[in-house]
Amino acid sequence: GGQVSIALSSHWIKPQAMTEQDIQECQKSLDFVLGWFAKPIFIDGDYPQSMKNNLSSLLPEFSDAEKKYMKGTADFFALSFGATLSFQLLDSQMKFHQLESLSLRQLLYWISREYNKPKIFIVENSWFVSGSTKRDDAKYIYYLKKFIMETLKAIRYDEVDVFGYTVWSLMDGFEWHRGYSIRRGLFYVDFQSHDKKFLPKSSALFYQKLIERNGFPPLPENQPIDGKFPCDFAWGIVDNYIQVDTTPTQFLDTNVYVWDVHHTKKLIKVDGVVTPKRKRHCVDFAAIRLQISLLQEMHVTHFHFSLKWSLILPLGNLSQINHTFLHYYQCFVSELLRVNITPVVALWQPMAEDQGLPVVLAKYGAWENPETVQAFVEYAKLCFKNLGHHVKFWITMNEPYVRNLTYTAGHNLLKAHAKAWHLYDKEFRRSQKGKISIALQADWVEPACPFSKNDQEVADRVLEFDIGWLAEPIFGNGDYPHVMREWLHQRNSIDLYNFHLPYFSEEEKKLIQGSFDFFALSHYTTILVDWEKEDALKYDHYLQVQMIKDITWLNSPSRAAVVPWGLRKMLKWVKSKYGDVPVYIIANGIDDDQNMVQDKLRVYYIQNYINEALKAYTLDNVNLRGYFVYSFNDRTAPKYGLYRYIANQYEPKPSMKHYREIIDDNGFPSSETPDRLCPEMLVLCPECNLFQTRKSLLAFISFIFFAFIVTVFFIIYYSRRVERRYK
Repeated sequence: GGQVSIALSSHWIKPQAMTEQDIQECQKSLDFVLGWFAKPIFIDGDYPQSMKNNLSSLLPEFSDAEKKYMKGTADFFALSFGATLSFQLLDSQMKFHQLESLSLRQLLYWISREYNKPKIFIVENSWFVSGSTKRDDAKYIYYLKKFIMETLKAIRYDEVDVFGYTVWSLMDGFEWHRGYSIRRGLFYVDFQSHDKKFLPKSSALFYQKLIERNGFPPLPENQPIDGKFPCDFAWGIVDNYIQVDTTPTQFLDTNVYVWDVHHTKKLIKVDGVVTPKRKRHCVDFAAIRLQISLLQEMHVTHFHFSLKWSLILPLGNLSQINHTFLHYYQCFVSELLRVNITPVVALWQPMAEDQGLPVVLAKYGAWENPETVQAFVEYAKLCFKNLGHHVKFWITMNEPYVRNLTYTAGHNLLKAHAKAWHLYDKEFRRSQKGKISIALQADWVEPACPFSKNDQEVADRVLEFDIGWLAEPIFGNGDYPHVMREWLHQRNSIDLYNFHLPYFSEEEKKLIQGSFDFFALSHYTTILVDWEKEDALKYDHYLQVQMIKDITWLNSPSRAAVVPWGLRKMLKWVKSKYGDVPVYIIANGIDDDQNMVQDKLRVYYIQNYINEALKAYTLDNVNLRGYFVYSFNDRTAPKYGLYRYIANQYEPKPSMKHYREIIDDNGFPSSETPDRLCPEMLVLCPECNLFQTRKSLLAFISFIFFAFIVTVFFIIYYSRRVERRYK
């Protein structure tokens, strides 16, 4: 009552280019490796035609009787993939100048179509890890996950009849010509030990859980929810730097012109005749109106951008102030308020060019130089004084990139932030009634092996170095995380490195601690970390951490992983570390392929990341106050924009329209949820009021209206007198 077959190993191959020739070469490669045995058994008892054409007399021939006897001698198709014919093991001549691939799903589909949809049993499948890797074999886990997931997709979507799956192998062993340099087992074996015990690896625990669940059932915590955000929720968009165009309008030209209608058809300047100069007005900046109209089209309530310190103070101090640029920024934020969009303004953001600093400051040490701290405070005061009546939402430092920051630079940066915050608190808060904080990049860090305590320790360490470094002094105890100091002390004692993390005085701790009004974070992706060294190119020797990719995750063109649940975990981490602080997701976005008209990836990204933010708000009670998409347009942030920029024109992408729908719904309301009308927000500042910002225009209109009424009155009065006289 049993079944009998032959187990065949295969690879998968894809064409160098999608040409007929390369596709035929791929077919030939599979014929020579798999079809050599599979075609005689599963099709017609004879070798593939491509082999017969290429090998001629070298290939033996079957008699008709042998063909008949051979054909159909298998009850199922037994496949080995990745166990023996993995990368670097297949004879290069068998690739026929094409590209080897790890797509098990495509191979299963090809076998099903090539051999008349046989029942398939995967009898060997796996990958391998370095021979030095012990029990936390994260790389093995994610290859295993990929292969099993592709098998499931082949069954569900491609209608391939796969009825079994087998992992290779049970335990580590001697891997033929590779010896003990790699490991394939689910159980670890120490080959140097006497008893050679079998110890389960993380991959064994992962496979055990997968068998218990019989695949990848949808987890309740990953299912989308319905619900709305609070009425005063901030819906925003980000532009790193607005396009500052100070080209003067024609109305500022004091010259007088005559239009030569009959001959040249041009304006001819009248020499010696000029009109009085007038003061610049915001309407003179035509570029502002276009940007404002695009923001209005999006229905956002907030717009986040950064000032350019080097444009406002070219010399880094108050000796030279560029009043033209300052006036442009004043006009921009006032026009935002006029259309009920709240400006969120960052004073400094790192850039590739001079770190976003004036050239003089960048030349003399940048943030390494303590004098930059005082220069920043002076610059901040100038901005508060000139823009603060319109800006009620300030960011001191926007996304300082800690991976490129020295400890001394970070130390000075924290002091600069704290001094700017206290300056605003003491001199401007009462009159301007705004709020101010710092914005930190906060991508989630997940242990690569969910069963590994070592990986959890590594993930916690990376979070403290990436986020806690700048967050703990401000939102925590006024000093650097204990994990940082302990780790650096340990590294300095055993390595040749000398990483000095500066100390704050007690006065500086008091200055920095509590210098915030909210917690602003930018979040883009999630990374996996492992403590086992597997890939030297992605290993951080400084933190002793291995960066790992889950190859089943959705990725953007720049290879950024799309992991919505990472945002919710990040928000919960902030709450657990720093309490019920108001939180703003100040930037969240993904790149796309500029050649794609439909940016489906970004639509998916925005939908699911906002839904995870809603879970954090409704289920985890995170004090979430706002969400901002990155970015406004492709002109300032290529591939990230909600607007495409082509030939000096802005075109909305489908993702912009989708984001607008979410804003209009204030979340994800269900059909059963009653509509909740949000009251209109009261305008607190006089500058925000339309009547105040247009006093001169209203006065003029009022005068014209009054004059009209008086004129009509006198016309009626005198017309009646004339009528009486003639009567």
